[in-house]
Amino acid sequence: MQARSEWPGGTRWDDYTDEQWEKIRIWASMRMQTLWRTVAGMCLYHPALQCHYDVQRDPSSKLSQPGVWKPSDAFTCMVSMQIYKTFDNNRLAQTNKMFDKFPEGLQVAFIDWDDLCPKGSDDATKQAAREQANLDHVHRRQERRYYSCLIDKGCPLINGSLRRAPG
Repeated sequence: MQARSEWPGGTRWDDYTDEQWEKIRIWASMRMQTLWRTVAGMCLYHPALQCHYDVQRDPSSKLSQPGVWKPSDAFTCMVSMQIYKTFDNNRLAQTNKMFDKFPEGLQVAFIDWDDLCPKGSDDATKQAAREQANLDHVHRRQERRYYSCLIDKGCPLINGSLRRAPG
C-alpha cells in the first residue's frame, strides 16, 4: 500500500500552498533549462574572473589596490525581459531573487512606456500632452512613449518589488 502524500498532485493547481509552489519552482529550475539556470551558469564567469585577477595581478600595479578593480568591470550578464513592466508580484519577486542571488554584473533590459495622456483625462491635460508631444517630435496621435531600460540590483525598488533606473 502506498503512503498518502501531503501534496495534492494532479491538476488541482489551486490546492497547492505557496510553500509547495516555491519547492516546485526550485525543483524545476534545477532540473530544466530555465532562465534561472542559464543566468546561474553565465554568472560563474564572475568568480572565475576574480580568481584569474587574483592569480595574475601585478602587486606593483595600481589595479591591484583594493577597490580599484572588480569582475563586474569586465563582465556583464544582460537578460532581456521585454514585458518586465507588466510582471505580477510573483514574477517580480522571482526577478528580485535573481538580483539578490547573482553578482552585481547581472542586468535586465526591458521595454517601458508612459501613456502620453491617460484615458479619461480632462481637456487641459490632453492639450498639455499634445504640446509636449510636439516639443518631443512625437506624432500627436501616438498614445504611448516607449523606452529601452536597463536595470540592475543597484536600482531602487518601487512599491517594494518593481525596480526603476534612476532618472
